[in-house]
Amino acid sequence: MKMHQVTESLAGRMVRYNLYPLANAEIRNKELNIIDQLFDNEINRAQNTMSFEKVLDAVIQGGYPEIYFMQPKQRSQWFDSYTDSRIQKDILEYRTISANKLREIKTLLKLLATYNSDMLNFNNLAKRLQMSNKTIQTYVELLESMYIVKTIPSYHVNESLKVIKSPKLHFVDTGLASHLLNLDKENLLLKKDGVYGGMIENFVFSELLKQSTYSDNNVMIHHYRDLRKKEVDFVLENRNGKIIGIEVKAKASIKARELKPMLELSKESKNNFQAGFIFYGGDEIRPISVEKQLFYCLPLGLLV
Repeated sequence: MKMHQVTESLAGRMVRYNLYPLANAEIRNKELNIIDQLFDNEINRAQNTMSFEKVLDAVIQGGYPEIYFMQPKQRSQWFDSYTDSRIQKDILEYRTISANKLREIKTLLKLLATYNSDMLNFNNLAKRLQMSNKTIQTYVELLESMYIVKTIPSYHVNESLKVIKSPKLHFVDTGLASHLLNLDKENLLLKKDGVYGGMIENFVFSELLKQSTYSDNNVMIHHYRDLRKKEVDFVLENRNGKIIGIEVKAKASIKARELKPMLELSKESKNNFQAGFIFYGGDEIRPISVEKQLFYCLPLGLLV
C-alpha cells in the first residue's frame, strides 16, 4: 500500500509526526531545547558552548545518523546513493513520472543548493532550467514533501502591505546541502559569494526546525523582510501569537546598527514581540542595545 493510501485509510485514527535528521542537541544528548529556552528567557551565560570550529564541522556533517562515523569519501557516496534512491523511489510512490522528469528534479535539486537561504524566485529558476513556473513549483513541492527542502513563509501582521511575502528556501539538512555544493570545512571558509553565510543561516534553521518537533512551544518558523529590504532571518511564532526574532551572522563581532531590522520587526509586531536574538560567531552571551531596546547575542556554538 502506498503512503497516501495509508494516510487515507487511517484518517482520524493516527497522530502524524515529522521525523527529520537528528538535531545536534540529540546527537550530543543535550536535554535543553533552544526554542523553549528562548521563549522562556532561560539562556544562561554560564551555559556550555562549543567552538566555532565545531559549528563548521556540524554544518558539513549534518544530522543523518547513518553517516555520523563515516569518512568524507564514504559520506559523499552515501549522499549520492541517498539522493538517487529518494528521487527515484519515493517520488514514484506519489505519481508516475518519466525518467526525463526524474533527471530534471535532480538538476533542480543541485541548483536549489545554490539558492540556499535565499528568497524563492520561481521565475528565475524557470529561466535557468528552461522549464515552466508550474513545473518548478510542482518539483519544489515534491522535494518539500520528501523533507529534503523546506520553504518558510514571510511573517506579516494583519496582511501588512509593508513586507515582501515571497517564501524563503532552506535545506532540511546542511550535510546534504554541503554535499550538493561539494563543500568541506576548508573550502566553505573560502567562499565569498554568499554561500558561507547562507550555509551558516541554514544550519540555524535546520536546528530550529528539528528542535521544534519536540519543543513545548508549538512554533511556526517564518522570515521577515520589508519593502526596504530590512530582513530578519527567522521569526518564531508560538500558538499564542507571541514571536521571537532571530538573526544569524557568522562573524565574531556585532554592531548595534546590524539589529535595526530586528527593531523594525518589534515595532511592526508591537505587543506580540517577545524578544530578539542574534546567533553569531563569537563565544560569549552578551546584551546589545538598539534605541534603548535590549537584544542578545548568542554564540552559534550553543546549537552544537
